[in-house]
Amino acid sequence: MNIGIVGLGLIGGSIGLKLKRLNHTIYGVTNNNLNKKKAIERNLANFVSCDLGILKECSLIILALPIKDLINPSKELITVIPKEAVVTDVGSIKEPIINIWEKIHPLFIGSHPMAGTEGKGVESGFESLLENSKWIITPTSKTNSNAINVLTTLITSMQCEIFKASPKEHDIAVSLISHLPIFVASSLIKTANVENNKSLLDLTQKLAATGFSDTTRVGGGNSNLGLDLAKNNKENILNAIQEFKNNINEIETLIKNETWDSLSKTLEKVIKTRSNFIN
Repeated sequence: MNIGIVGLGLIGGSIGLKLKRLNHTIYGVTNNNLNKKKAIERNLANFVSCDLGILKECSLIILALPIKDLINPSKELITVIPKEAVVTDVGSIKEPIINIWEKIHPLFIGSHPMAGTEGKGVESGFESLLENSKWIITPTSKTNSNAINVLTTLITSMQCEIFKASPKEHDIAVSLISHLPIFVASSLIKTANVENNKSLLDLTQKLAATGFSDTTRVGGGNSNLGLDLAKNNKENILNAIQEFKNNINEIETLIKNETWDSLSKTLEKVIKTRSNFIN
C-alpha cells in the first residue's frame, strides 16, 4: 500500500520503519526542513517532504500529530487528503478528535497504539517499538466498515494485539492507566526534589535507582503531551486524580493510626491486583 504518515516523531517514525519493513511505500510529512533532513537520514519513510501534497498518492493516511493539531487541523491537510483514503490518528484521547474528523472525512477511524517512551522528535522512533503492543480502534456508528477492515488488517500485520472500544470508554480507561501516571510521576519527582535542603537533595539524587526511575519515567517525557491531555481529557483525569487521592489518603490513615494488619492486607491485595494489569 501507499501509506502516508503525517508526523515522524516517536510513534509516526516507529510506524514508518515498521511498515517499510513490511514492504509498504511510506510517504512521510515533517513540519520543517531540519526534521525532513533528519527523517531522510534515519530512513523513516520512502519519501519525506514538508509538502502535504505527497499524501495525494496514499490510500491510507496515519495522522501522528500532537493532539492540538488533530483537534484543529490545518485547511491544507484537510484539502489534500484523498476522499477514498482511509484515515486514522494515533492520539491518546479519542472523543474530541473523532468529533472533529468524522465531520471532515468519511473514511476516518480513531485509533491509539499503547506504546511509547519518554523520547520525542524524529530521532526517537525505532522499528520494534510497537511489536506485541496493544492497539485500540474506536469505531462509532458512523465508521465505514471497510475502513475498519483495512485498518484492522494493517495493525495485525504489525504484530500488535488489537482491541475495540467506544471513544468514551477509551478516554476513561486511559485516564486511569496512562494519563494519571504522568501526573502522579510528576508529583513524585516534585516531592523528591527537596530544594530547601541541598545536602538532602544531593543525597537523594545520588541514591535514586531503578525503583525511582521506573515509577517516574512517564513524568520525565513530553510536557506538551501532558498539557494537551489535561486540556482535552480534563473531566476523566480529574476523576482519576480524585480516586487516587482517596486511595493515598486511606493508606495515610492506616499509617497514622498504626493499623499495621490492615495496611499489610492492603499492600498484599494490590500486589496480587497488579498482575492483572502487567502481562
